[in-house]
Amino acid sequence: MRIFLILAFGFSAVYILTQTYFWLVSIWLFLFMFITFYELIRLIERSKRELSNFLLSIQQNDFSNTYSMKAIDKSDYELHYAYTTITGEFQKLRREKESNYHFLQAVVEHSAVPLVGYRENDLVITLMNEAAKDLFKKPYLKTAKALSKIDKSLGQKVLELESGQKELAKILINNELLSLSVMAKELRLDGELYKLVSFQNIKAELDEKELDSWQKLIRVLTHEIKNSAIPISTLTEVVNQMITDSDGELKDLSTLDKEDLEDLKLGIKTVQKRSKGLVNFVNAYGQLAKIPQPKIQWIEVDTLIENVLSLLQYDFKKQGIKVETSPAPSLRVQADPELVEQVLINLIKNAKEALADTPAPTIKVSCRQEKGKIILSVEDNGPGIDAETLENIFVPFYTTKKEGSGIGLSLSQQIMRAHKGNLSVHSEPGVRTCFYMFF
Repeated sequence: MRIFLILAFGFSAVYILTQTYFWLVSIWLFLFMFITFYELIRLIERSKRELSNFLLSIQQNDFSNTYSMKAIDKSDYELHYAYTTITGEFQKLRREKESNYHFLQAVVEHSAVPLVGYRENDLVITLMNEAAKDLFKKPYLKTAKALSKIDKSLGQKVLELESGQKELAKILINNELLSLSVMAKELRLDGELYKLVSFQNIKAELDEKELDSWQKLIRVLTHEIKNSAIPISTLTEVVNQMITDSDGELKDLSTLDKEDLEDLKLGIKTVQKRSKGLVNFVNAYGQLAKIPQPKIQWIEVDTLIENVLSLLQYDFKKQGIKVETSPAPSLRVQADPELVEQVLINLIKNAKEALADTPAPTIKVSCRQEKGKIILSVEDNGPGIDAETLENIFVPFYTTKKEGSGIGLSLSQQIMRAHKGNLSVHSEPGVRTCFYMFF
């Protein structure tokens, strides 16, 4: 409308000035044209100013501006309506964001798990909940390095933890020894990298588990030692009676008949055999307690499986066992190849022995990646494992085999833990048994 009036006033003024004698009218028309042009500029400037203020308020997260809906000009009304609608949506989103923020703050503060969060570029701690303050007996920590003042190794361990990694740390706070399970998770917020670290005091659980393990181990040790010590004690008493008289003096062995000499010889031989068995048992315990430090390197999982299966190929054919594998060419683990091969051979041999009386015996060896872990599994379709055996299966010297030493699975568990991994088992009696190696 304004542009149309400007053109109309302009053309009319020029026409009257050049074609008629009413030059005074043309002056008035020029005046009206300039007034209308000025109003147009004011309108554009006002719209630009309102748009600039609106965008600036968005940039500064300020949505307190209000826009009048009583504008006479239709374009002003539509613009104000759009501004008001967008501002309302932003205010709604900000309220939701603040509500979520306060809710998460409440969750973090009321969490029983101590949590500490810090920026990775400058190590400044941005989050520390009440549980963490109570754990470390500190109302405030400035940087992640300050954890080293609480315990020398704790700060370094926290800084070295990768996302998803879990470590066990033993620290002394106010002369109290704590066992902490430390886990880290990396987050990227507004282009910056943060690390959230949780600390769980699992000392009570570890003490209970350790006591339970000791009790199981003592039961097995007592059983094994009794099996050797009681026969040795009985036989030495019998031998002593054969070679001494009623006064405790040594008999003349030439007076013994042939049968007594044979019994004496057999008794001494049995004592020697049981003594050697006891020595072998002690040596086996020493072997379990001395796991070599793993020489870590990258291993192709498929190559590892292929090497182990090729070693046992003859045994599989002899027993008629079908072996199934699931290739995983892209998966690699950081481990000691010799130690891990030892664990895998032990698991496959156990599976092979379990399939002795199983029709259509099958062993499945597979590998997969799940939640940041590499899982290598050995499964058989044997008779499975009963509940009592399953509970004690990793206890040293516990065995259900006549010729077994009972240290194979314990040793395998130790090796996996030395790799910061784990070994677990799942069994369905009468259906299958599966051992899992977690890296």
